[in-house]
Parts: sequence; C-alpha cells; structure tokens
Amino acid sequence: MRNCIDNFKKSWKDLDKLSKLNENWEKLIGLELSKACKPLKIEQKTLIIAVNHPQWRQALIYNKHRLKESISGFGINLDEIKIIQNYEVKSLDKKEINAKTVWENHPSRIKNNNMVICKICNSPAPEGEISRWGKCTFCWRKNN
Repeated sequence: MRNCIDNFKKSWKDLDKLSKLNENWEKLIGLELSKACKPLKIEQKTLIIAVNHPQWRQALIYNKHRLKESISGFGINLDEIKIIQNYEVKSLDKKEINAKTVWENHPSRIKNNNMVICKICNSPAPEGEISRWGKCTFCWRKNN
C-alpha cells in the first residue's frame, strides 16, 4: 500500500512539472515550434515530446541539450528528452494535411462508402476502393 501511495505522489509531481512545461512551452521553444510539438509526459526524469513533422523532430533532436538547460531554468531537472513523431496539431492553416482527415476520407473506409462486389474476387468491398483501383484492397495487394 505504501509503495502504491509513493508512486501516486511521484506521478502527481510529474504532472505538476508537465503542467508547468505546458504553461511555458511557447517561451521555452518559440511560437512557431510550439505549434508543431508539445510535451506529452514525464516519466522517471524523461520528458517525452511529440512532434508533427520530421523536420521539427530533427531540429529538436539537435537542440535537446539546449532545451534541457532551458527547462532546468524552470526548476525541472531531466535526465533525458525523447522526441517522437506523429502528433497531430490542429492548425489554423487549412492547407496543412491532417492525418485524421486523410483517414476519414480514405476510400477503404466503409463509413463513407457503399459496399459493392469486387469483379475479380467477388468479395464485398467499399465502393471507394473499386473506384480508386478498379478492385478491392486484397486484389490490389496481390498485384502490387
């Protein structure tokens, strides 16, 4: 029970640190970069940052040591910073492609497409697949 309570206290401390980071994120990394990434969690003195583009990820990787120093200026001491990709940032720029939107409109989604029969294998398939490739996904994969 005591171990459980100690772990709970530690997780609250990490949450306080993460909250402090989120509040000061723009000051720490700048306006433009703050729109492309965000701190996700702190575990065992490791900060995990999620980034929405490989170029921003690369920039953060090269500047991890500076970021770590800046963060320590806020009283948060870290052993490591891990940077992961695939964070979706809602952008005001309508031209930016959002992975969620792409998936919602994908031709293989049954939700947005009627079901039809594939003329090659006679299996049901979303109409979007047939109109895109002329066959279902399984037949398309066999040939590609």
